[in-house]
Amino acid sequence: MNTPPKDRYFLWQLSSEHEARIRYQEYGIENNGKPPLLFIHGYGAMIEHWDQNIPQFTDTFKVYAMDLIGFGKSQKPNVRYSLELFAAQIEAFLHLKKLDEVILVGHSMGAAGSIYYAHLKPEKVKALVLANPSGLYGDSMDGVAKVFFGLVGSPMIGEVLFTAFANPVGVSQSLLPTYYNQSRVDMKLINQFTRPLQDKGAIWSYLSPSRRPQDFTLDHLVRPCRYKGTAFLVWGAEDTALPPHKIIPEFQQLLPQAGAFIIPKASHCIHHDVPQAFNERLESILDSIL
Repeated sequence: MNTPPKDRYFLWQLSSEHEARIRYQEYGIENNGKPPLLFIHGYGAMIEHWDQNIPQFTDTFKVYAMDLIGFGKSQKPNVRYSLELFAAQIEAFLHLKKLDEVILVGHSMGAAGSIYYAHLKPEKVKALVLANPSGLYGDSMDGVAKVFFGLVGSPMIGEVLFTAFANPVGVSQSLLPTYYNQSRVDMKLINQFTRPLQDKGAIWSYLSPSRRPQDFTLDHLVRPCRYKGTAFLVWGAEDTALPPHKIIPEFQQLLPQAGAFIIPKASHCIHHDVPQAFNERLESILDSIL
């Protein structure tokens, strides 16, 4: 984005004991007769991870994006992080902006949270556009990865690993495998992902998926889920963590109506890895449903 949009915040009372200051941004045109787009980032990311995508749609749509609780510039309280919590945040945001219907564009963990929300509130979702969603894994996670997540889930070891990785070098090592076009992992991106790791409470949100992985899966949802509306899966062909040939069939059990598109020469962070191809696919999807 050439001119950085204004950061906005709202105070979310997520329980009787906890509240959190949530960052969001809004762009585009009002009252154009189309449902707005709401972009939901993935694990460790933030609004800026969409900076190659959102500007392409602000001339024709009202567009919103927000930092999930525990990430970006949103507050990071010591609460139980989960897909359910992220779905509750989406609901709070729609209530704040008085939105009756929205198109959710989610990446990875943000896509999983979007599915969870659509399952709970199907009447509020016009369409789901899911970029390399997490939440269903089949047998894609190898033994080494399972051992690693087990270690990270151990409180003392997890804190040591968090400290070791919460710096530009560690962030770079974490980001590179999620990109096919690794030149995209530049210092601007690395710094964007590093800064929130220094915030108070970051260790609680960042370690939650490894400490309580069951809170970040969609395995317990009925198949098919309650959302019967329009849905699309957009996947990077070179995603080695969540390979499309293994994972897309899992998601199509949950969302049998979902169309699937595989984009070549792209990995897990597809929207930022190949932004032009992703934007063209998203534009085509939006044209087909509106």
